[in-house]
Amino acid sequence: MDSLEKQLQKCEPDKVKLIVIDGVFSMEGDIADLPEIVKLAKKYNASVMVDEAHGIGVLGDQGRGTCAHFGVTDDVDLIMGTFSKSFASIGGFIAADDEIINYLRHNSRSYIFSASNTPAATAAANAALDIMINEPERRERLWELTNYALKGFREMGCEIGHTSTPIIPLFIRDNDKTFKITCELFEAGIFVNPVVTPAVAPQDTLIRFSLMATHTRQQLDFALEAIEKCLKRNGVLH
Repeated sequence: MDSLEKQLQKCEPDKVKLIVIDGVFSMEGDIADLPEIVKLAKKYNASVMVDEAHGIGVLGDQGRGTCAHFGVTDDVDLIMGTFSKSFASIGGFIAADDEIINYLRHNSRSYIFSASNTPAATAAANAALDIMINEPERRERLWELTNYALKGFREMGCEIGHTSTPIIPLFIRDNDKTFKITCELFEAGIFVNPVVTPAVAPQDTLIRFSLMATHTRQQLDFALEAIEKCLKRNGVLH
């Protein structure tokens, strides 16, 4: 936040300023400090745009996202999201007031030169939205599994950073080991994403462990046990 404020201080007071931020960061699962960002935006007359790709369906009342989680929805100028994550479809959306949306319709190249979403993709996203609203037990189940997994990884001694979401980074901090561990876990029946250079610095490589509401406790126990053995075998845990 100190860094953000320094950048805002460099801007001319009467110029347009837009703070663009992820609600939930996709690699390490940490949540943006939206209350503080909103406070700085008001202080320096800036607008805020939040990418809710990994927050919609997970955080906030009815899965409305990070902005709703912090109660700052009305203070955020643009909320963007994708249909390819919790909506299980393709495409995406952006929400703002009428004036901003009208401007984007006529000036956003990516919108002007894109074909419209297919009826099937739109219907799938709409059905997913209905499920999010009408079946809160799915989200509750996801958080039960998330808290269980976070506790398991911490007790195991894994380095998982500042995550508090269903995206859990397991820091390996070695390019070759990251690929090796990913392959070994895949052969053991566990799918994780390797995050290596140049996406991150060599000393920050990790595997990303992600959860869904449809996972079972038995599957999670199986994964935790297999990951612990694999990390110990590769010298990440001792």
